[in-house]
Amino acid sequence: MSLSNKAYEILEELLVTLKLEPSRVYSEKELMEISGVSRTPLREALLRLSNESLLTVIPRRGIEISNINMIDQLAMLETRRVLDTLLITRATKYATAYEKEKLQELKISMSEAVAKDKAEGYLRADKELDQTIASIARNEFAAHATAPLHVRSRRFWYYYKGVEDMYSCSALHVKMIDAITKGETKEAVKYSDEIIDNLVNVVKEYLLTL
Repeated sequence: MSLSNKAYEILEELLVTLKLEPSRVYSEKELMEISGVSRTPLREALLRLSNESLLTVIPRRGIEISNINMIDQLAMLETRRVLDTLLITRATKYATAYEKEKLQELKISMSEAVAKDKAEGYLRADKELDQTIASIARNEFAAHATAPLHVRSRRFWYYYKGVEDMYSCSALHVKMIDAITKGETKEAVKYSDEIIDNLVNVVKEYLLTL
C-alpha cells in the first residue's frame, strides 16, 4: 500500500470512529500528530477526502471535518440503497468460488469482533465486506460512487448506534453474505435494504424529536 493510501485509511478510520470530531477545524500539524502521518501523504489523503466531501480544506484556517446532517443523511441513504442494490445483485451473479470463500471469511471476522464487543473491529470487517462486494460486482463506477457513502454510513452508525446495535446489524450482514454465496439475489438485496432501513429509522426518529 502506498503512503498516500495508508494515510487515507488512517484518516478514514479516525473520521468514522469520531476521533476527528464532526464540524471541528484542525490544523495540518494537529492532524499529523493525531494520525502519525507525514505532511506529503497527509495532504494527498486530505485532497481525496475533500473530493469525497468528508472534510473541507479552508485556506489559512485549517481542515474542517464534515458534520452529520440528518437531511443529508436521508438523501445519502436513498442514493446508497440504489447503488448497493446494483452491487449486491451483480456480486450474487458473478461471485466465484474463491470470492465466496472470502465472503465467508469476512463473516467469521465480523462475528468474532461482535463476540468481543469490538466496535472498531466490526467496522473494519464491515468496510472490507463493502470493498469485497464492490470488487466482486465488477462495476468500478458504482464502487467508486458508493465508497464515500459507506464511510458516512459507518460514521453515522458509530455515532448514533454503536456497540449496542452490533449484534442485530451483524446478524443482517451474515444473512446477506449467505444469500450472496447461495446466489439468492432477492434475499441478499432484502437484507441489504434492512441494514439501510435501520439507519433511516434512526434519522426519522431524530427528526420527530425536533
